[in-house]
Amino acid sequence: MMEEIEPQIRPLVDALNATGLVRTFSSCEGHYSAEEQTLVDRNRADVRFVPAEGVTEKEIQGLLTYLLTRFKGQHGVLPVQVVGYKVYTPIDDEAVDETFVLELRPFNRFEPPDRKRADTDRAIEKLTRLVVAWAK
Repeated sequence: MMEEIEPQIRPLVDALNATGLVRTFSSCEGHYSAEEQTLVDRNRADVRFVPAEGVTEKEIQGLLTYLLTRFKGQHGVLPVQVVGYKVYTPIDDEAVDETFVLELRPFNRFEPPDRKRADTDRAIEKLTRLVVAWAK
């Protein structure tokens, strides 16, 4: 059963899928309060995706380069740092799954949870606008 996409990250997920370059399969809007913490670090928002059918890794790298450089150029790394990377996860003894991640992490982990939430929400909004601009 597929879970609902969390509302704060949904605009970014929808914008990324609308580019036609990626197929998202996992996302998190970020969870900052003490009662929302689990064994897994939830002090960040992210979207995980793979290239859409027929899309090359180079095209994905081009999208990520555009998003990361424009975001940093317009907004810096404070209060939220945006990074992109690839995760290699072993599936079995011979196969490795490759996943792209677009991550938004509050720069100062000591900020109060409500401040980190507000900062992350603004960064999601700004990043979503960049994705939409890139797709035009």
